[in-house]
Amino acid sequence: MRIGIVLDWNLNVSGLMNIARNTFRELGELMNKTKSFTISAIPLNSIRIGDINQHFDCIHIPNMGGYKFPYEESLRCKNIITGLSGIDEVIYGSEVFADKSLWKRQVPIIKKNVPMWKENIAKISAVHVVAKSEQSEMNKHLGIPLEKMTVIPHGINHGLFKPPLNKEKTREEILSKFKLPISEYFVHVGEHNWVRKNYLRLFDAYAEARKLGLKHQLIFVGKYANHIKKTGEQIQGIKFLGWVSDSHLSNLLQGADAFLLPSIHEGFGMPLVEAMACGTPCITSDRHAPPEVVGDAGLLVDPYDVSDIANKMIEINDGDTLQTLSKRALQRSQDYSWKINAAKILELYEKHTKFTGKWNFENEYEMAAFRTLSTTCLLFANEKREIFIQSLLRFDYSKIIQWALEYGLNDPKSRDFLVPFKNWIEQQSKKIHGENESN
Repeated sequence: MRIGIVLDWNLNVSGLMNIARNTFRELGELMNKTKSFTISAIPLNSIRIGDINQHFDCIHIPNMGGYKFPYEESLRCKNIITGLSGIDEVIYGSEVFADKSLWKRQVPIIKKNVPMWKENIAKISAVHVVAKSEQSEMNKHLGIPLEKMTVIPHGINHGLFKPPLNKEKTREEILSKFKLPISEYFVHVGEHNWVRKNYLRLFDAYAEARKLGLKHQLIFVGKYANHIKKTGEQIQGIKFLGWVSDSHLSNLLQGADAFLLPSIHEGFGMPLVEAMACGTPCITSDRHAPPEVVGDAGLLVDPYDVSDIANKMIEINDGDTLQTLSKRALQRSQDYSWKINAAKILELYEKHTKFTGKWNFENEYEMAAFRTLSTTCLLFANEKREIFIQSLLRFDYSKIIQWALEYGLNDPKSRDFLVPFKNWIEQQSKKIHGENESN
C-alpha cells in the first residue's frame, strides 16, 4: 500500500499539527518493521494537481479539526480517509465563540459545509474519530453513518509525561522556576477561546472554593486574552504563566494536585491524558468526550454549575480521594499511546485499501522518502524555501539532504516526519559526498 499523508491541512494549529506529527512518526516505525506499506508526507496542493491516484492507493488527512468537508480532495482521490474531531461550533453555535465577529464570519461556512457531509459522505472511505461521544455527535450533526466511523483515541508522549520521582521536590523546583509561592496548586491548560474553556465560571468557582477553605493556587498555562488575565488576577491565588515549554508543562502537571478542565465542549482533551500520565487526577466536564477519557480517574462536574465545580475542588482533597484518583489516573493513561493509535490506523488502511500492482518495498520506500523529504523541507525550512525550490526543479537533492541532516532531524517541528527515513537520508548524504570526492 502507498499512503499519502497530508501534512499541512492544519499546519498553523499546534494541537492538530501535533496529531499529524505523532501519527506519522509511529506509522513510519510500523512501515520499517512490516515493509507492507509506505507513507509519504505530501502537501495539500499536491492533491489538486495531476493524477494523485497514480502515486497513492490512499490519501489520509489525519487532523481535520471541525466540520469543513474536503470536497475537492474527495473528488480527486479514489480512496480518502480522514481523521475528524471537534464540532463544537456546529453543536453550540455562538455560545462557544469568544469573538462574536468571528462567529458571524463562520456562519455561512458552517451552513455550506455541514450539508456536504451528508450529501457526499460516500466519497470518503472511512472517518476516524477520537471518542464514542464524537462518533455520536458526528452522526447526529453531520450525518456521517456510524458504520463509516472508527474510534481511534489520540496518544501522548509517555516519555515526557510521567510520574515525578519526588512530587514535593518537583513542585518546589517548578514553582521556584516561575517565581510563584511554594504551596499546593491546581493547574489548567487553556487557549484564546476562553468561552469554550469556561474561564469565567472557573474563576467564580475557584473564588467560591477559597471561601470554603481551599488553600491551593490555580495556575493557568497557555494562551489567553489580556482582559481574561486581568479578570482572573483580581482573584487571590490565580496565576497566569502564558506559554511554557513541554518539559515545564510536564513538571507543572507532575507537581499539581489536580488538573482542571471544566470546558463547555472538548472533542478529546489531550491535556487530560497528559495529566493522568503524570499521576495527576482531573476535575472535568460531565459531557462530551471527557467522561469517556477520564473514566473513574477523576471527578466530573456540570460546567454550567459554579458551585459544583467549587465543591469538587474541595472534595478532591478529602481523605484518601486524591491518592486513590492519582493511582487510577496513572493506570488509565496507559490506554492512550501513539503506538496504539498508529496500529489502529494501519488496520484502517488495510481494511479500505488495495494495492493491485507488484509490490516492491525498496522502490516504493525510496519514492516515499524523496516525497517526504521534499514536503518537509518546503514546509519547515522557510528561510531557504526559494533555494530549495530551485534545487528541486533541477532534481538536485544535495542541499535538501544537507538541510535534513543539519536541521530537519534536529528541529522538533520537522523531526518526526523525517525520523522514519533517517537511515536513508544518511545513506544519501554519504553517496553525495562520495560522488563529490570522486569528482
